[in-house]
Amino acid sequence: EPLQFSNIPGYFPTPAAVIAQMIEWADLPAEPFDWLEPEAGSGAILDAVSLAAPHGRLYAYERHCSLRDILQRKGYALDGSDFLEAEPVARVDRVLMNPPFENLQDVEHVRHTAKMLRPGGVLVSVMSPSAFYRSDAKSRAFRDWFDSIGGEKTELPSGSFKASGTSVETVLIRIAV
Repeated sequence: EPLQFSNIPGYFPTPAAVIAQMIEWADLPAEPFDWLEPEAGSGAILDAVSLAAPHGRLYAYERHCSLRDILQRKGYALDGSDFLEAEPVARVDRVLMNPPFENLQDVEHVRHTAKMLRPGGVLVSVMSPSAFYRSDAKSRAFRDWFDSIGGEKTELPSGSFKASGTSVETVLIRIAV
């Protein structure tokens, strides 16, 4: 039976085509690497990365109990529910994520996650484009930080998340440390 997510506010599974682009941008190592998925959802990104490359330690978080249950049934061990409460220690080589967008949560997630990258690490995230044009202090501070560390951004095609139930515009960002 297909999984139903319509009752989970703000949850839009990452489509396979977007995940494929994320994996390409992440430049996954051939040798095992440690990685993080801060808002793992139902595991679409986890599943794809697990198939794409050999990995060592996976750090995964998910707040919503129904999604946590799905992840645990798939065999994923979770490190916690609220990623933003996780200690920001450099411990991973790759981050692939699609955080929530509401109230610039994606900005908070990207900034917190970047602190967890080891030297040589790469973070790839889906984001709302709003942080790149809004004039509020949080968005301006994010852009200044993003530019100062040499972040890259590309717009995803319009309708990239249509199959997931939203027409929201999205971008893909890449940060390499």
